Amino acid sequence: MIRIFIACCLSAAAWAAPAASPPCRAHGESGPARQVSLLELYTSEGCSSCPPAERWLSALPPAFVDGRQALALAFHVDYWDGLGWRDRFASAAYSERQRRHAAQAGGAVVYTPQFLLNGRDWRPGGDGELAQALPQSASGATLQLDSRTFADGVDVTLRAQTPVKTGQRLMLALFENGLQSWVEAGENRGSLLRHDAVVRGLWGPFALDGGGHAALSRHLAFAAGQRPEFSGVAAWLEDVDSGAVSQAVVAACRR
Repeated sequence: MIRIFIACCLSAAAWAAPAASPPCRAHGESGPARQVSLLELYTSEGCSSCPPAERWLSALPPAFVDGRQALALAFHVDYWDGLGWRDRFASAAYSERQRRHAAQAGGAVVYTPQFLLNGRDWRPGGDGELAQALPQSASGATLQLDSRTFADGVDVTLRAQTPVKTGQRLMLALFENGLQSWVEAGENRGSLLRHDAVVRGLWGPFALDGGGHAALSRHLAFAAGQRPEFSGVAAWLEDVDSGAVSQAVVAACRR
């Protein structure tokens, strides 16, 4: 009788336990006849000029930021952190990326907010201005991105092909939408800041072979507190020397 009782309890517990949620799968593909642009915003919660730039980014029509024409990423830099408010999304790696872009352009000064369009400094205007700034010619490069999102991160498979045989590299990033912070010090003291397309992790560079091909699989771990249902993966192909971006792709379960 005892064995029967235990078996019944185990059976009931198994019935009551929720089934593990299946991974969310997403696919993105771009090229070769159409270049998807990368729009980067360098920003900080400590910068009073940055919230308008972030609101502009968040208000862009989906066609400009969902991988059909372009994708947008907000890199929070850390060089504002010593000026009154520590940005919880900031990373020294993102500040270094911005400095490298400045050096590639022949300069040494970095600032926020700064937009880069395909690796080049760009000043935003209306939606029509962004549409006109997007490249009209194809780069010939192809990116295919598949993702499976789990509770702790994303499994990604990325394939790349480009007619440019040398000097190209791949980058991967995890981003998160729908974030907000109550800022208690610094230039934005007393403000509730809302953020979209926030980069939560950056991986690379990954090299291509001598024929301009690459295939890689990685598990990208989420940052602390990152929410899978608001997250996605971005990948892009950039020139090692100039930083120019020739193709980009995004895969996200929810945008």
